[in-house]
Amino acid sequence: MKKLLVLVDSSTPSANAAAYAADLARDRNFDEVILMANCFVPLFEQIVPSPDMIQVGATDIQTRMARQQAQLQELKTAIEKRSPQPAEVRTVIGDQPLLRAVLEKVAEETPSLVVIGSSSRAPGEDCSIGRQLIALARVMPVPVLVIPPGAHFRPITEALVSAATEIPAGIKDAFTGLFGSVLLVQRPLDKKDVLKGVLRDAADSHVQMIVALPRKHSFFYQLTHQNIMYGMVMNATLPILILK
Repeated sequence: MKKLLVLVDSSTPSANAAAYAADLARDRNFDEVILMANCFVPLFEQIVPSPDMIQVGATDIQTRMARQQAQLQELKTAIEKRSPQPAEVRTVIGDQPLLRAVLEKVAEETPSLVVIGSSSRAPGEDCSIGRQLIALARVMPVPVLVIPPGAHFRPITEALVSAATEIPAGIKDAFTGLFGSVLLVQRPLDKKDVLKGVLRDAADSHVQMIVALPRKHSFFYQLTHQNIMYGMVMNATLPILILK
């Protein structure tokens, strides 16, 4: 069963990512779209009053969870209206620190792809998911698809791959398993300016997606060069697929 796990909060970028995921699920025959929010209240907030002498209790936590569930249900309803035959849409709420909650849900649900909205071009938005995007991408054991604000789904026929080596057959197979028959447009790395080179190639090629290969094949090289990852997230206008 092919599943999409979409990380959402109450921001516009995450709602846009959920809409993109719904369209992608319909176009590429995914079976489920799982909308995941997180409602974690640190123990510190529960035992130590704020400067205004406000202390978070059980009732406050229940209220936050109920509000989060209502927002999720509203988003679920909006997504289900996007297609007369959508994939099944479910909602879940984590109650652990974000990275731990997401990793637990990935292990439980075994999604084929995790979708995250980037808030880079929506600086006025309080996007809690977007603020931790790079940390999430680093630890995720499955491919991650980053959706920039304002990026709307277009049928994926071509995807740009800037690689230091020939694309291994196994990686091509993994990509095909997610998106079907798509032309992978390969460009050599611009060693002088990797970031500008990738963005320039994406604009010149008229592709619908940028693909980051795993390990030594990638311009993200295990995502250790965070300045490149950060620059890509901040400047890309196309979805970025980070393969594992």
